[in-house]
Amino acid sequence: MTCRWIVCVTLLTLLLLGDCLFAGDGCIAEEDRPGACTLLSECQPLVVEIQRAGAPMPSHVRRKLQALACGFQYDEPLVCCSTPFTNNEPDPGGDTIPPSPTHGMGVVTPWSTEPSTRPSENPNNHRHTPAISNPHGGPPDVQNHRNLRMLPTNCGVVESDRIWGGNRTRLFEMPWMVLISYDSPRGPKLSCGGTLITERYVLTAAHCVSFLGNRLTLKGVVLGEYDVRKDPDCERVEGELHCAPNIRNVSIERVISHPGYTPQTLFDDIALIKLAESADFNLDSMKPLCLPSTPQLQKEALEGVSAAVAGWGATEDGLQSPVLLSVDLPVVGNKDCQDAYNGTPQIYERQMCAGGVPEKDSCGGDSGGPLMYPGRISSGTLRYVQRGIISYGSKRCGLGGFPGVYTRVSHYMDWILDNIGN
Repeated sequence: MTCRWIVCVTLLTLLLLGDCLFAGDGCIAEEDRPGACTLLSECQPLVVEIQRAGAPMPSHVRRKLQALACGFQYDEPLVCCSTPFTNNEPDPGGDTIPPSPTHGMGVVTPWSTEPSTRPSENPNNHRHTPAISNPHGGPPDVQNHRNLRMLPTNCGVVESDRIWGGNRTRLFEMPWMVLISYDSPRGPKLSCGGTLITERYVLTAAHCVSFLGNRLTLKGVVLGEYDVRKDPDCERVEGELHCAPNIRNVSIERVISHPGYTPQTLFDDIALIKLAESADFNLDSMKPLCLPSTPQLQKEALEGVSAAVAGWGATEDGLQSPVLLSVDLPVVGNKDCQDAYNGTPQIYERQMCAGGVPEKDSCGGDSGGPLMYPGRISSGTLRYVQRGIISYGSKRCGLGGFPGVYTRVSHYMDWILDNIGN
């Protein structure tokens, strides 16, 4: 029985019941093991299992293929194929980091089909910080950091008419949001998100810029975007038409991915992108987001509050939203989050969780975007503050009881400040 026959047999059922993902995207395979969406004919474990099952294909094999379906690449189905991992790889603190689910809140994470043992060989991908962080370390005191003054103080402005708990954002509501663009075999692809934190630096997830494999090439950053279908973006308010400036496609000068991140551990999922050109903060469509730079913000207990997540990720119909969306999610304590995933993956102090509410989640395409909760910055003004970076979660977005996992920004403030000075 040939692989082509396998493809033909499963084509219709995968089309009807599979999730719509892309080749190389992260997913959760059997037994909550990390995986990547792969051509069925190239997923050797499944090919062997189907061959051994014989024809006609048994119902349990069909159900398994349906559960692992990702979508299509041209006319070939994609399946969530388990990726190799090491389950005894020690973390810097001497503990064992167990295998864990994959990123991207289940949909559009730029993972290679078989993650390599080093970052993607992108000339922009430089690692400037040799130290590996302690997963159990607390937030650093950065009050005397030499680069603290580089963070803008006019950041994270909260609109007075913000509808907390809303879905579609308004024009200019979150002007710090950016999209990351890639080149793929099917042409340009807008996948991960990120946030402007200075005129030259974007904060995002490490998995959005590292270990991309050979299917995706980091291309640039889109600034001032709101609705990807239009340029310029316009919105009518009380009969008056308001339009934003045209978007800016900016090339990348340098990528700084945290040296502690690997696809096997999912830890230290944080990166900086240095833009080749400065963002124009004089425009209403480009503004910075505040970071938790004060001791009060860094130590603030957020468990139980509703924080906002924003992005262009997949919606409940499985399609990526063309318009910037936001959703409010309850922050979940790390122990409760750990229990929800039955102990795997390990949730560390430098991570945080939010969600677990049915039909409300961050999802594919949101990767690298912010988890935000208002706080008072040094001036005493109430502003949006980025508390987390979207890292990973359940394959099926919005699945009740399974919170998303985020990189806890407050615990990386020293790393961020160290690197924005380069």
